[in-house]
Amino acid sequence: MIILNNLGQYRRGKLWVNDLPRIDYDCIDILELSLTINKGLELKPCNLALELLLSPRQVSNYAFLGAEFIPNSGDQLEITISVGNDEGEILEDNIAAQLDEVHIGLPNEYGQAILRSVQKTLDELPNFSGGVLNFNIGAHGLVGSSQLSFSKVTEIIIKLLAGDPNNSDENKLKDVVLGSLN
Repeated sequence: MIILNNLGQYRRGKLWVNDLPRIDYDCIDILELSLTINKGLELKPCNLALELLLSPRQVSNYAFLGAEFIPNSGDQLEITISVGNDEGEILEDNIAAQLDEVHIGLPNEYGQAILRSVQKTLDELPNFSGGVLNFNIGAHGLVGSSQLSFSKVTEIIIKLLAGDPNNSDENKLKDVVLGSLN
């Protein structure tokens, strides 16, 4: 785990590359999307999770999202999102605001925001890799999360994957996160 405490403006986070935390929740639905991508990157399989607190305010600032990427040689990216209950089990170890209550799982509204953010971010990148991208880890604040916070974390995860996080040092990973927040 990489601690991200120097993100400016009271923002902080945690990043996991391949050694993900165990955050299981009951999947009640799966959102799916298939995108044709501009091939050009030959990425390696990777697991990423990012927990991010965007500001010290009480609302719309917290997201925890994790994904598994399995590349292939095709020009399609198959995206799946495991949707959970709105009020799943409580996640005690989190970086959300003290007064927020963090629940394990991804509500449908955040799943929809993740899909839109993947598509928007890939449209902005010159190229990516075909494969399967499964968003299967997540937690949200009862009052401190929003579609915007999950969109931002999704954007950062896609940019991290495009930069080959398996072969990046900690400083380069931090720079991608910080660059996406400015």
